[in-house]
Amino acid sequence: MNKRRCRKAHLWVLILAGSFFGISLALSAQDLPTAEQPEQSFEFLNKLVEEALRSSPSIQAARKTWEASTKRPSQVASLPNPELSFGSMSSGNPLPYSTIGSGPLSWASFMFKQKIPWPGKLSLKGDIAETEAAQKAQVYQAATFQIIRQLKTAYFELTYFDQATSILIRYRDLLQRLSRIAEAKYAVGEGLQADVLRSQVEVSLIVERLELLDRQREIAQARINTLLNRSPDVVLPQLVPVEDTSVELPFSLERLYLTAREQNPEIEAERLEIQKASLQLDLSRKQFFPDLSISTTYMLRGGPFDNMYEYRLGLEIPLYFWRKERFGVEEKVVEIERSKHSYQSKLQQVTFRIKDAYIGARTAQSLIRLYRQGIIPQATASLDSALSAYEVGNIDFLNLIDNALTVLNYELRYHEETSVYFQNLVRLEESLGFVFVK
Repeated sequence: MNKRRCRKAHLWVLILAGSFFGISLALSAQDLPTAEQPEQSFEFLNKLVEEALRSSPSIQAARKTWEASTKRPSQVASLPNPELSFGSMSSGNPLPYSTIGSGPLSWASFMFKQKIPWPGKLSLKGDIAETEAAQKAQVYQAATFQIIRQLKTAYFELTYFDQATSILIRYRDLLQRLSRIAEAKYAVGEGLQADVLRSQVEVSLIVERLELLDRQREIAQARINTLLNRSPDVVLPQLVPVEDTSVELPFSLERLYLTAREQNPEIEAERLEIQKASLQLDLSRKQFFPDLSISTTYMLRGGPFDNMYEYRLGLEIPLYFWRKERFGVEEKVVEIERSKHSYQSKLQQVTFRIKDAYIGARTAQSLIRLYRQGIIPQATASLDSALSAYEVGNIDFLNLIDNALTVLNYELRYHEETSVYFQNLVRLEESLGFVFVK
């Protein structure tokens, strides 16, 4: 009887060894990506980015706003439209032009009138409109980087969800096999009911996690489709995981700050706001000078009477300057101060975002190395040791399950940190104003 039980126990150990040997192979060949995979993954990501640039309503709306603003400088820098008028003076008859040539007080008149703003006003208005157009261009760039950041963030979330799902399915199948082994051992009196129940509980917990991942994948997929102006129900293919070292942090932190100051479109838009406010102050000072108007009139008298010509020069005098133009200048002075504070606020916000993303990426990068070079190999070795100990009866079935779940959780953490690393990189892209995750 003892020999038969020993043979059965040896059979269970062989089955378990085969199952966990499958874990080790999968861990080394499947869950830790190779260097060729990122190119394939980024190729699909680049296609999504190109589609977003073409199809995103937010990007297109910002682009059209900028294009419309480029049509304004010529309009505001041009002279006001001239005025052409026709008139009639009659003596003794109310009908127009009926008494021309019959008396000295009858004529037909033709007048041309042109308003001319004080020199410098129109050019300043054109400069302000050009500055506003440059601002709209920066807003368009900022909107583009924002949409691309949202797209890439959802993409890297999706890569994690797909990889985590693959890992959990593999471990679910493994635990189901272990559960059947525990049930068979319990049926012949060689196992504990607690082993059966624990294995079944762990299978159910993995099924729960798979359901949650499926929901999260649906949400990330719908977010990507929405950004691409697609139906949210379009199904995306399973994504290839990216290698954590395929893209490195581009610069030092100080260099990142300097690059953002020079290239970030939001900061540039605020700098242009200061420039626009300064031009508006110059224009408000010009309002103290009168605008001009010139007109010429030709009067046709007819008959023996000579035709007459009239010329006029008019001035629009800022008579109430102490109630209007003076406060206009003060308003623009305050506006310049406001725009300077807004610029400094935006600079601080972008600097913080860079610092936050840089620390997040650097921390994730350190954890990835730790998981891949230390924790996961150590946990896998611990699992192998637990398997050997279980074979000779030094640990129980529950400890073996705990070791397997430990490897599972660290595998998931490895891929989660890889996703977090790339999400922080795309946050840096938005703050720096150029693309390097591609």
